[in-house]
Amino acid sequence: MDIYLVRHGITDWNSEGKWQGQRDIELNEEGIMQAQAAAERFKDMDIDGLYCSQLKRAIKTAEIINQYHGLQIERYVDLNECNIGPWDGKTIDQILQDYSEEVKYWHNDIWAVVDGVESLGDLQRRAVRALKKITKKHNPNDKIIIVAHGLAIRSILCWILNLPMNQHETYLMENASVSHIIYDGKYQYTISSINETWHIDNFVLRYSTTSQEKELD
Repeated sequence: MDIYLVRHGITDWNSEGKWQGQRDIELNEEGIMQAQAAAERFKDMDIDGLYCSQLKRAIKTAEIINQYHGLQIERYVDLNECNIGPWDGKTIDQILQDYSEEVKYWHNDIWAVVDGVESLGDLQRRAVRALKKITKKHNPNDKIIIVAHGLAIRSILCWILNLPMNQHETYLMENASVSHIIYDGKYQYTISSINETWHIDNFVLRYSTTSQEKELD
């Protein structure tokens, strides 16, 4: 089974360096273009299932990908980004200034209890639960797409690699990137690739070339 984990396209908060948890922020114009690039990547592939979180940025990305497939998109609350409570919408500098001890505790102890903030352990547990529920719905040779969020996707990768969750920052997870997982249908998940972005570069190049040609007409 081929599982493609897609991070949502970029939002204004992403562009502004604000930490984005479960606040429901829309894709911006660039994010829509990135989602279209992901759609083009999967355009000629037979997709058997399309899933996303319940947050608007993931839903919109999934809808854009789905334009070539016409599937029923299923939304899973367990795929939502980490609930970071009072840190949501603040830059890392602001958070470190106001919550330095809490952030350190939260990062070092994956079961840390910080008021209003979901622990890394709880995030990973529900994200993996969603992955398992989804894969059980499919046949061994199916191809599925799951649109989610940076930290949620990295929590799944850490689980597959048997890495401590507080090492999630080892992996860059860019907007509209694709990470490919292969599942044997029984027990084993294997990572084929992480954070692929070539489809975005190709789309931007093609879009720019087309725009230049139109200007010359």
